[in-house]
Amino acid sequence: MDKKREILFNLNNFLLSTSIVLDYVNNEKKATQLGHLKRVSYIALSLGVILKLDNKQLSDLCSYSLCSSLALNQSSDNKSLCELSNEYVKDFPFIQEQKDILLYQKEHFDGSGTFGLKNEQIPLFSQIIFFATSLDEEFDLSNFNPAKKEKILNYVKLNENILFSKQIVDSFFKLNESINFWLDLQSESDILLFIYTLLEDFSQALEFEKLLKIAKNFLKLAEPQSKLIEYVGKISDFYALEYKDKITLQIAAGFCKIGKLVVPNDILQKIEPLDIYEKEQIRTYPYYTKKVLSNIMGFNDIVSWAMKVQERLDASGYIFGFENKSLSFKDRVLINANVYDALLQEKAYRKAYSKEEAIKIMKNESSKLDISITNDMAVIFKI
Repeated sequence: MDKKREILFNLNNFLLSTSIVLDYVNNEKKATQLGHLKRVSYIALSLGVILKLDNKQLSDLCSYSLCSSLALNQSSDNKSLCELSNEYVKDFPFIQEQKDILLYQKEHFDGSGTFGLKNEQIPLFSQIIFFATSLDEEFDLSNFNPAKKEKILNYVKLNENILFSKQIVDSFFKLNESINFWLDLQSESDILLFIYTLLEDFSQALEFEKLLKIAKNFLKLAEPQSKLIEYVGKISDFYALEYKDKITLQIAAGFCKIGKLVVPNDILQKIEPLDIYEKEQIRTYPYYTKKVLSNIMGFNDIVSWAMKVQERLDASGYIFGFENKSLSFKDRVLINANVYDALLQEKAYRKAYSKEEAIKIMKNESSKLDISITNDMAVIFKI
């Protein structure tokens, strides 16, 4: 592996980490309990074992399950969810090439689903993910009791050859024979133990360029208007940063807003002034960015930069209160670029500032932002 151009990357490790924030989106839009995507993956993998999928198939099934609701915060219905999620994962390094798994994840076995596919026209992975997602959305599998189990079994049987294939139903009833299956669903630690014990390690050397494509998709999810990665690239070129430093800083720029997925949209899009509690909620997002990225192997530098994006030189930033001496040059580049990017975006409560207005505002914040970088940005962006 060329450490100057590649990173050791495990897709399921990455997706298990990012599922932390995606679960908040599911909670807001689908009212599912936190841990939803891990439960979906657990059910899917358990069915995969019954169906005798091989190790590579199991690994990919887990990955598809974990990103099944990737575009939920940008979706108005199942059709847009399926189309957007399917588009985003085209840049993900799955073990084996699969086609349109997430596009057809809302199909019904009788053909009454989103795109009208029926029977064996529906990819097996799509069928499994639909089954697992349906159960947790309908019944909240984080909270088990015998009465609920009976309702679930009846629901599954009644929908045989309607929503679900007989093959999936029969496999699920085999799972039902083990009480451990039900009990483990209530424990995130047990689910993680199951996943990591079951799956083979398919970590791979991934080019930084490919990871940057993934980072760009996550930036779109959190902040669709953002050009932060582009701005960081231009500033890095101005300072002649080496390739690895530039591209990893751009990757950090792509992931630095991932914690925003925890914040409800009605707060992010609010026109009226935020109250003290809403402000506090928004200010927590770098904490969740750190929580997600810290669990991804090989992301040490990336998380170090990404988590500080709202810090300020006078220690007035959030959420960690770092001050001047604790903020490296790369930290400051990302902080300044983030402020510039935010000012140039139109918000629900204000219009976008011009480039000239943005730099003027930043120069007036010389105690908080690195003034030398701000002055250089005026040159870089031809202001």
